[in-house]
Amino acid sequence: MTINIVIGIGGTGAKVVESTLHLTSAGLMPEQMYVGLVDQDRSNGNVNRTERLIQTLIDARRSWREGSGNHTLGTSPLLRTEIRKISEVENVWTPHPNANVTLAQIFDRESMSETEQRLFDSLFAVGKGAGDTEQKMPLDQGYRGRPHIGAAAMTSRIETDVDFWKQLVEHVNSARGSRDVNILLVGSVFGGTGAAGFPTLAKLIRRKVPAGADNVRIGGVLMLPYFDFAAPPSDEVESADANVARAEELAQQSQNALKYYADMLAREPVFDQMYMVGWDRPFSVGDHHAGAQAQENPALLPEVYGALAAARFFETENERSEESEVYTVARSHADTVTWTDLPSPQGDNHLPLKALGQLLRFGASWKYWAPIVSRPRSGLSRMISRDPWYRMQQLNQIDFRAAAPENEVASLNHYVDDLLRWAAAIEIHANAAKLDFRLWKLEEITQRDGDGSNRFSLPATLHENQHDALLNRLIIPGESTGNLPTSADLLHRLSTEAEPDKGQRGLGIFVSALHAFSDLQPESASY
Repeated sequence: MTINIVIGIGGTGAKVVESTLHLTSAGLMPEQMYVGLVDQDRSNGNVNRTERLIQTLIDARRSWREGSGNHTLGTSPLLRTEIRKISEVENVWTPHPNANVTLAQIFDRESMSETEQRLFDSLFAVGKGAGDTEQKMPLDQGYRGRPHIGAAAMTSRIETDVDFWKQLVEHVNSARGSRDVNILLVGSVFGGTGAAGFPTLAKLIRRKVPAGADNVRIGGVLMLPYFDFAAPPSDEVESADANVARAEELAQQSQNALKYYADMLAREPVFDQMYMVGWDRPFSVGDHHAGAQAQENPALLPEVYGALAAARFFETENERSEESEVYTVARSHADTVTWTDLPSPQGDNHLPLKALGQLLRFGASWKYWAPIVSRPRSGLSRMISRDPWYRMQQLNQIDFRAAAPENEVASLNHYVDDLLRWAAAIEIHANAAKLDFRLWKLEEITQRDGDGSNRFSLPATLHENQHDALLNRLIIPGESTGNLPTSADLLHRLSTEAEPDKGQRGLGIFVSALHAFSDLQPESASY
């Protein structure tokens, strides 16, 4: 089996991995994938959210697809990708975990010779205050938009006893046994950790490839500036000179970084495939935060493009071309985003619509059906047990007292909530950016906080009228799609059709059918 690995570097890399994980649930990724995150700011909110999603998917898959439980999905395509952590010890690799560690401490400047100190001082600013020091800048909240600091700090830790790095090298070495190994790095060209780690890790991994092994591919998804944020608050101490990333500096940093990549790739061809994803006008993510948990930015549309690039990398064959091939993708209209504007990782141009559309429709329907089918009270049970869908999906054969599906339902609820929050955030911020967003429409169930921000909440469950209204308008069809199935169509299929036997058991029979019948392909559709 091919070893597939994706590594998100920095906060932006983690957000693209977040979208990539949702594509695994949509069936657009390989059946097995190792996932890891790298960030010097261990408490970064973006990294933490993706780390939680990794565990949520692992738990959901363990509940529904592994073992011999009473409620399983068998080989249903839902949750088909087995997510594994690169390192169980440190799935988020923090190169220097010690609190308030500085570059001067990492390289022990005080023990250097006078000549070495002068060289060190020429490379990293000594500074006098919080805003201009690099040598004594605390690294507990990342590299603060200074990738040269991050590159030096990361390189100093690679060859030490780091489980994350050892496990990664072990996967690379498996190429000696003729196994194909695909490694995808995801990061940003701007900022600190991503810009530092993306080229640094790529070069170090390439140098670890066994001699003569041509079955290791290294790919990269590099995010160009696509969002901005407010300046640091003026009431913070030394905030005007604080050693932090600033939105107005992103373009210049990106330009310098791209020049570096051009020179590096000319000297040392590290990547087999490289994808660059940008946006023509920035999305606003609100207030500035130097790091830590407060740095939790919303999911944004360009990250879906980055995830689709990841899907394409893992989909393509392990072959190298003698000539470089360059592909471009762009929207048809500057102010509009439709399904046909999303690149397909395979030959079917409508695949993103079919796969993501089905997953979102399933998620919306599960919010309604979950409490009905998983915790039937005596009165409700007697009432619905006579319905055709209840018998067709074999719910009448489940002994809910002896085999209560509480854990399975809880794990799926958790994932569906993450899925819908992710999709709602993308929609909200696309609308805030004055884009005509024609992919999905979750505002039916989105409750804004009312404080002028873009924060929102979703209901724990949906009642019947909410479900019907949402499902009938959730996916915005394309020009050639035709009318999409309604909630009535879904109920009809549940009442008259059974999914083929794929080893489903218990409540897994209903869940498998609900996912399958949430597809977007009525007989009238013309893709």
